[in-house]
Amino acid sequence: MIIWSSGGDVVQLGAVGEQPCENCDQERPFSVVLNYRYFGFYFVFNCVTERNYLVACDVCGSGLKINPKNFQGELPPARIPFMRRYGLLVLGLLVAALVVFARLRGD
Repeated sequence: MIIWSSGGDVVQLGAVGEQPCENCDQERPFSVVLNYRYFGFYFVFNCVTERNYLVACDVCGSGLKINPKNFQGELPPARIPFMRRYGLLVLGLLVAALVVFARLRGD
């Protein structure tokens, strides 16, 4: 049986400062956040399928989507867990290692 999973998470990348929030109608602190989606097998072997960078209000969460290429070098690296980012690659390497091992044992 093959078990597949999908999900999403939000990573705070840093504060931007205070700005007027259209939703709150007040001056609020804003942060740059990464909202990402992932897909995987057996809840362990995952890969990121979508990334959205936002400047979001810390109070209500509303914000605007930004293009990360416009902020090259200014954004800190995203702290996405290793197995969510490269889990499918690890699975592929494990399968390849098992195939090589089986061929070596068969000779």
